[in-house]
Amino acid sequence: MSIFESLTINLIFLLFPFLIYAIYISYRNNTKDEKLVFDFVIFSAMFLLIRYTKTEDSIASLIFINFPLLIAVMKKRSLLVIMLSIITIYYYHQMIKIPLSYGIIEYSIYIMLYFSMLKKSSMNSVILNIFISIKSFITACYLCIKDLNNILTPQIFLYLLFIILLFIITITSILWLLKEGEKIIEKNRALRELEREKELKLALFKLTHEIKNPIAVCKGYLEMVNIENKEKLKKYLPIIKDEINRTLLVINDFSDYGKLQIDKEEVDLEMLLDDIKETLEPLLKEKKVKANFIIKEEELYAELDYNRMKQVLINLIKNAIEAKDDERQLKITTTIKKVKEEIQIKVEDTGIGISKENLEKIDKIFYTTKEHGTGIGVALSKEIVERHKGSIIYQSTLGKGTKVTILLPIKEN
Repeated sequence: MSIFESLTINLIFLLFPFLIYAIYISYRNNTKDEKLVFDFVIFSAMFLLIRYTKTEDSIASLIFINFPLLIAVMKKRSLLVIMLSIITIYYYHQMIKIPLSYGIIEYSIYIMLYFSMLKKSSMNSVILNIFISIKSFITACYLCIKDLNNILTPQIFLYLLFIILLFIITITSILWLLKEGEKIIEKNRALRELEREKELKLALFKLTHEIKNPIAVCKGYLEMVNIENKEKLKKYLPIIKDEINRTLLVINDFSDYGKLQIDKEEVDLEMLLDDIKETLEPLLKEKKVKANFIIKEEELYAELDYNRMKQVLINLIKNAIEAKDDERQLKITTTIKKVKEEIQIKVEDTGIGISKENLEKIDKIFYTTKEHGTGIGVALSKEIVERHKGSIIYQSTLGKGTKVTILLPIKEN
């Protein structure tokens, strides 16, 4: 086997564990166990080099067996440095027949140098330069004495020079590759942080959008409250309380990056519809919207999250109100009925409608045609419906109106 073939094989054995390590770290969000995994990778590389390289290929063995130790030095893993030094000394003595005393003296120098410069910023470069100088010379001398039978000729000097240059180029190249790999890992982490920041911003957008509705309802009822009219107080205060509770629920749900939690229970859909009607009554009167709330069957129940589904329907009706044509009265019809083993909820309006182009993008996050819209409401409604194992379909004709159909399972299998 040629020198370059031997170097290539050893290079593969050395870098393979680090490649796996890079992939692992790139896709891990939690890096608490990163040092432990790194130690395992170092020992894996050392094991592969010892177990699967041929000892007769002295040049490759002498060069590559030191790289795990050097990487441990660069990472300032003190216990690992000591353990790998002992393994390397033993390897040299047993496999390559270098006297044990030589190995102990040489690697003791490296360890003392390491601990003496541990807290200095220039530690890595100094140790690396000294290590390259000493190791290159020892390796070259050993190979010359072993392979050329102590004959002092120009061939020895050329061979010695070649070994030193090969050692320096190889170790520099491998450390450069590992450093570049670390840069890629850091960039990957930075991208993950950007994604998390994006999710946080998305959650804040959703939060802002969702608390507007109940706050607007509370404001509307508070403006209509007359302290002297006890009947209105009894009627409006519970609604205001419910809307405040709904606001707190939304805030709590979005505190964890907008991840929704669905708490299902058996819900009377007629009661849900009456609640929505009562909640939106001030807004409907203010905007002069004619609204019909129809339930086709008596005692219609479904397993769903009451507050979440109320949130979805209020969003849909509010969107319909915002699509009002100033030249004609807006009509909104909300219908609930049973279709086979599903609950069908339809919200139809006679507003300005949605163009085909905008309809295709309607459920995409941040997409909006409103001047002050966030593009969150539709996406959030879809998310809630899908968490209920249901579907939501938008149909619209520009200038005529929009129909939104929600299909929900009555009960989960």
